[in-house]
Amino acid sequence: MALTPEDVLNKTFTQTQFRRGYDEREVDDFLDEVVAEMRRMVKDSEDLRARAADGGSAAAPAAAAATGGSAKADEALTRENRDLRARLEDLRARFDKETAARTAAERRVAELEQSLKSRDEQVKGDDAKVTKAQQGADERIATVNARAQEAEDSAQQRIQAANAAADKAEADAKARQEAAAKSGASEDASVGQMAAAAAGGGAGATGLIALAQRLHDEHVAEGTTQRDKLIAEAQRKHDELVSTGQSKHDDLIATGQSKHDEFIKTGQGKRDQFIGEGTTQRDKLISDAQTKSTTMVSEAEAQRKKVLDDLNAQKSRLESQIADLTTYERDFRRKLKDFIGSQLKGLDSTSSVAPEVSAKS
Repeated sequence: MALTPEDVLNKTFTQTQFRRGYDEREVDDFLDEVVAEMRRMVKDSEDLRARAADGGSAAAPAAAAATGGSAKADEALTRENRDLRARLEDLRARFDKETAARTAAERRVAELEQSLKSRDEQVKGDDAKVTKAQQGADERIATVNARAQEAEDSAQQRIQAANAAADKAEADAKARQEAAAKSGASEDASVGQMAAAAAGGGAGATGLIALAQRLHDEHVAEGTTQRDKLIAEAQRKHDELVSTGQSKHDDLIATGQSKHDEFIKTGQGKRDQFIGEGTTQRDKLISDAQTKSTTMVSEAEAQRKKVLDDLNAQKSRLESQIADLTTYERDFRRKLKDFIGSQLKGLDSTSSVAPEVSAKS
């Protein structure tokens, strides 16, 4: 189809969806149409030159000067067309280069977003580690508390065993005292029965009772001493175990809390640092990409406008030259026709100069 300057000026392209700019295929198709139209115009110009050259060969003396001027104009037109094609190729190469740069910037932004995502996952992993460490500290504290409770229960059992042993010793002493009292009573009965026979037997019974009472007091005192000793030993061990367990419990709680706070602080600091660095780098890349994209779009628009203006100017010149060649062809045909007509009229009006042939000969 014929391409007019208004078509080039009013041409619009489809906006792309995922990046700023126009559809590359539509731009390429439009540039192909422009090139095809320029080639058609060049071919028409060459045809006109060929027709003008054919017409000039019939009347070279009359159109020598016009032909020389037309040849120079054709050479200038060919040179301008060649320059215009070179500029179109350069524009297409720059457009491809800018498209590749924009694609690289978008790829870099995607890589940065992926890096931020991996850093967020790493921060989540650090939070999980901190939570796990806190759970481990809680488990160790629970273990220490259980051990302290077991030690306290063991001390209580030993105290109860000591009390039972003391009670048993006291019961044994009482049993021995009762046995001694029974033996003394039986001896008193026998002594009462034998009092008449042996008056000196009362002194032996009294000694036996005193011996039994002394043995009873010794057993009671020994049982009481043993009980107090066992109770004191059990209480000392109980207090020692409770003190050791409480000290370990406090140390483990302090250590676990310190590590927990340290892990929390370190993880939070790293997380904030990673997020800050990633956000700064992402904003910088996005800003650079947007600035570069805006600059590239502005340059492309300016270059496009300049090329379109140049194309319109070239087309106007070509149309003017074509109009001049058409006028020149029409005038040349008219002059050639007039020249040929005048020559034919001259031939018709000129008398014949051939000698007459006699009938005799």
